[in-house]
Amino acid sequence: MNLDDLLQAIYKAGQGLADAWLFKTVLASIITALSGAHASALLWFVLLVFVDLVTRWLAISYAQLTESQCRNGLLSCLLNIPAAIQAGRINSDAMKHRFAGKMILYIALTIMAIGVDNMLRLAGETPMLVRVVWMYLAATEALSILENFRDAGIEQAGGLLDFLRSRLSTLFLKLKSK
Repeated sequence: MNLDDLLQAIYKAGQGLADAWLFKTVLASIITALSGAHASALLWFVLLVFVDLVTRWLAISYAQLTESQCRNGLLSCLLNIPAAIQAGRINSDAMKHRFAGKMILYIALTIMAIGVDNMLRLAGETPMLVRVVWMYLAATEALSILENFRDAGIEQAGGLLDFLRSRLSTLFLKLKSK
């Protein structure tokens, strides 16, 4: 696939998403509202994993531009993604399997946490595992996104990454001691 074909495919996909956007947004909101918090959380995890994937592509593109001694700003990295794909640095099959694997893991962990929380309720205890699992999974995705931004040459991401790591360590220690 050459660059023109890729850009045309991206444009068509964007057009497909933009067609009837209001209807799709309303329908998605209704489905989310009807399906409850678990489906809503799954949608957010899908979004987080997708953002993680795109930021990983930016980091790979940044590395390629840096090795080529080209401009490597954020926009340059974004525009270089098709070239990184063509060069074989970004493998869509590997990324697709990683995305699918994460989603299967997140669903399995959520089902497990729901089951444990239901057993805790039956035992008269306070359910809390779903919240802990979701918090942990969301935090690890956020850390991964910040690591990817840092690896893509965005200096501010490093400071935010250090701050978030320290805050999460404190939070997880509090949870562990309860």
